Amino acid sequence: MIWIALLALLVALVALFVAIWLRGQVHALQLALQQLQGNEHEQPRGDGPICVVYNPSKDADFEEMKRVVAESAADAGFEEPIWLATTKEDPGVGQVRHALELGASVVIAAGGDGTVRLVAGELAGTGVPMGLLPVGTGNLLARNLGLPLDSIRNLASIAVTGRSRRVDVGWLSADEGEKVPFVVIAGLGFDAQVMNSADDDLKRVLGWSAYVVSGVKHLKEKRLQATVATGSHEFPIEARSIMFANCGGLPGGLMLAPDARIDDGWLDIAVMDTKGGILGWGDLVRRIGLQKFGMQDKMLPEAGSIDFRRTQSARVEIEEPELVQADGDPLGWAKSVTASIEKGALLVRVG
Repeated sequence: MIWIALLALLVALVALFVAIWLRGQVHALQLALQQLQGNEHEQPRGDGPICVVYNPSKDADFEEMKRVVAESAADAGFEEPIWLATTKEDPGVGQVRHALELGASVVIAAGGDGTVRLVAGELAGTGVPMGLLPVGTGNLLARNLGLPLDSIRNLASIAVTGRSRRVDVGWLSADEGEKVPFVVIAGLGFDAQVMNSADDDLKRVLGWSAYVVSGVKHLKEKRLQATVATGSHEFPIEARSIMFANCGGLPGGLMLAPDARIDDGWLDIAVMDTKGGILGWGDLVRRIGLQKFGMQDKMLPEAGSIDFRRTQSARVEIEEPELVQADGDPLGWAKSVTASIEKGALLVRVG
């Protein structure tokens, strides 16, 4: 029996050496992938100025922010950043175009989701990276990218010197109108109603919770009736809301579309519906909460639902006009909405 024991020991030793070798190969592969990713994301430092497009209407200490950004720029050997204020007449587009004319090496969006959306749309396809100094209510792009929202200094450092990640940009057109950009979520129905009626003063006091207050007003709104066309497929929908997700994270740790990825070149369509009055809305919120942990509940009756489809473009024809929004910005009423995704169109500083 000794030879059996020796054979078993030999097999064990061979298995150990193979495991060590495989582990080394995996580690080498991981390093190679990291280097490839670094080569893909890292951009050579530009010589142009740092430009900051900021929304002065936001309740933020911009003087302190200017000081911190200037220090981060000086640490990296840059000149004093150029600050370009948005206006009611021009909430960001003209300022970005001016920054590009100046040869900006990075354009930093300092504002809420609306400012970020417009800056991103103008920078899409230019190769000039966007930095983020989120001072809005939702700050959804920064949340989905995992940026440190609790530290302006860390945000400034990332915006000035961080690596650039290539992400997708969504485009939305209502009633054959001009395409407008979105980087997080656009939609129609209940979500647009909530965004449209949220009180600005209440948002300053309650933050994103103001949207919850706004949502209560619209719980009894009727369902929308629509036909959705994706690729070669067309189907009818009755729902509370139809949303187009480039990424899925919401404030409060909620996850609307857990499989949405901001750099995968796909648009995730989320169709929300409820039945049974307040019970349905409660069930819907519960299901959204469970999605963050990758969980589904098949035990309780389904009074609220979220169905997902993935496509590169979609067209929605609605029986009656519905409110439309892009990254929280109300776009008015429409009976026809077209959404598409542009893969890797934008560089964003992420750390």
